[in-house]
Amino acid sequence: MPKGKKKGKGKGKGKGKDKDKGKGKDKGKKGGSGADNDSKKLLKVYEKNCGLTNSQMCPGIRSLLKAAAEDDKVVTKFILESVPVEKEGDMPVLFDPFIMSLRHERYKHVQDIHIWDYPMGHENVASLSLFLEKPYYPIRLLELMDCIIPAPSVRRLAQALPCCDMLTTLVLDYNEFGDEGCKYLCAGLERNYTLLSLSLCYCDLNIPSGSVLGHILSTTALRDLFLDGNELQCEGVTELIKLCVDQSETEAYQREEDAKRKAEEEALQAEKEKIYHYEVTTGETSGSEKESKGSGKKKKKKGKGKKKGKKKKEPAGPPPVGPWVRKLHLADNGIDGYGDGGSFAPVICMRLFRKLVMNSSFLEELDLEDNHIGELGGRQLMEGLEFRKEAKLGGVKVRTSHQMTTDTFNTIVKLGSGLKKKGKKKGKKGKKVA
Repeated sequence: MPKGKKKGKGKGKGKGKDKDKGKGKDKGKKGGSGADNDSKKLLKVYEKNCGLTNSQMCPGIRSLLKAAAEDDKVVTKFILESVPVEKEGDMPVLFDPFIMSLRHERYKHVQDIHIWDYPMGHENVASLSLFLEKPYYPIRLLELMDCIIPAPSVRRLAQALPCCDMLTTLVLDYNEFGDEGCKYLCAGLERNYTLLSLSLCYCDLNIPSGSVLGHILSTTALRDLFLDGNELQCEGVTELIKLCVDQSETEAYQREEDAKRKAEEEALQAEKEKIYHYEVTTGETSGSEKESKGSGKKKKKKGKGKKKGKKKKEPAGPPPVGPWVRKLHLADNGIDGYGDGGSFAPVICMRLFRKLVMNSSFLEELDLEDNHIGELGGRQLMEGLEFRKEAKLGGVKVRTSHQMTTDTFNTIVKLGSGLKKKGKKKGKKGKKVA
């Protein structure tokens, strides 16, 4: 009987342990990620900061944080936009309470920040820059669209860009900071090694911005550039792309050399096979060739033994730095014969584009819509696309003005189809008219 009792006690203890283990698992599932707690804490702090600053919470951010807390998830993308004040007593949406809340909670999950149609004062930009300079926020995308940011504020923002070692996309559309602001921005980007995409549409950029942007495009990892709605004209565009064109010609020359070398190697190999076939059929194989065949077999056996172990994938390195461009959008930039360069300027500019299209294996998109490049400029572009097709470099999506002959335009559309017009976001305006 005592033995039986001991067994019973042992079973009871085992069941208790199993229950405890089950409780531990449930606890891990509920709060292991910390998503629920982080979202709730950020929501409470944001609500508190809005109360202290006499502002209202951004409706979109509030709903996102509530849903994330309920679903045990984290919010990585935040969109802050202004809400119109319709009557007296309505509180506005302010930027400072939002950025203060992220900093107070040290919310490390944030990756994408979008700020739309909100007038950013210099203090707001300074607060954002201080936030970006902290090393523990993995910001990948920053979009400040239509925020009325002047050139001095761009200078403060640019000072934070070298600290953003995970930032890959920067959008500053509809901020008319002009050439001065562009110069400040590019000075900050010189020390940034991760940015891949830059959008400066409708920023009042003129000819001088072409050279500073061309320098950044050639000396950093930047590869996608969106500049629609500015006034770079032919001269600015020429300065923008000339180093990329030179690089593409160098690449084309290298491809030709590699093709010649490969053809020579194939011809040599074919000659060796021909000699070997003759010697085998006539039975005149030399002893030295027998030894080389034997050593070749041994090497193959060693190689088979090595293949047993699986090779580990090497981690992806940093993006390449150099004068390469993948996406270039220059719609409505005054690339025509009415600017300072005269009537021949579009032809000279389009010759560079022809070389870029012909030789660059990296180029994927080119948007030249709403630029009066004319028939001669259109033919330059058409010839580049035709050469590219024959060289089998891969397709390039192209959009251009229709002000040329029907045959030229149709050929460009046929060879460079696929680029769709960007839809503007809700509430965004077109180019301002003075």
